Amino acid sequence: MASTKKLRTSWVIISTGVPIAGGFGAAQLLTIARTEINPVLGWLYSLAAFVVFLAALAIAIIAKVLDSRRALTIADAREKLLVQLRDQLMPMASTTADMARHPLSEREPYLESVAKVAASALAAMVGAHVDRPRAVVYLLDADTPPSMRSIAHSGRGERPGPFLAGTVRGDAALNFLDGHRRAYYADLSQGKNPGGYDGTMSDYKTFVSVPIWTETGAYGMVTLDAPVSESLDAGDVALTEIVAEFMSAAFEVAQDQDSPSPAA
Repeated sequence: MASTKKLRTSWVIISTGVPIAGGFGAAQLLTIARTEINPVLGWLYSLAAFVVFLAALAIAIIAKVLDSRRALTIADAREKLLVQLRDQLMPMASTTADMARHPLSEREPYLESVAKVAASALAAMVGAHVDRPRAVVYLLDADTPPSMRSIAHSGRGERPGPFLAGTVRGDAALNFLDGHRRAYYADLSQGKNPGGYDGTMSDYKTFVSVPIWTETGAYGMVTLDAPVSESLDAGDVALTEIVAEFMSAAFEVAQDQDSPSPAA
């Protein structure tokens, strides 16, 4: 990764500096050629100026071609991502709509179906560039004592255990929900870890956590983690936030007692 960035930086310097230096050098050689008394040397200076100009022009043309191809590649990647977002997230919307058409007592299975689609979609989209990610959707159980359990997960490993009140890990997670803000830890090996995290026992080194909440309260959270530090980026954080927002709508529908019952 670092070597690739160095190569790109070097190419930017070369593609910018060589045409400028080449044009200046060619002009200087032509000036010398005009003032050279010896016709042979004058011809050689002119030839050198022409070669330098061609080299500078070639670098400029190559830079333009590569920039054009890169722009097309970025445009293709953006279009592919938008199609992937539509394909992955559309089932969440349709399943939520199906859930709303059923009586309140029958909606919980649909909620878990939406959660499974959400976890699968998030893991699939991130898995295109991150090695062995894991996405999890948690449901908050507000009974006494409160807890939070996984209702869907996708990707690496097994279903994670619940967060239980009265434990360091559980209390940290439950308090996190009250903040209504996402958490992103790029590198857990740096020591700035969330409460209850034990790096020697966990199989992930970076993670994102986003609460699922609305004005009526917190419902749970969506998490995304990976075993390699700094492998999750700002785009992955944004995707997790989008999925959590979708899930907040699903939780609202699942518990909305004011929703009209389907016609008999």
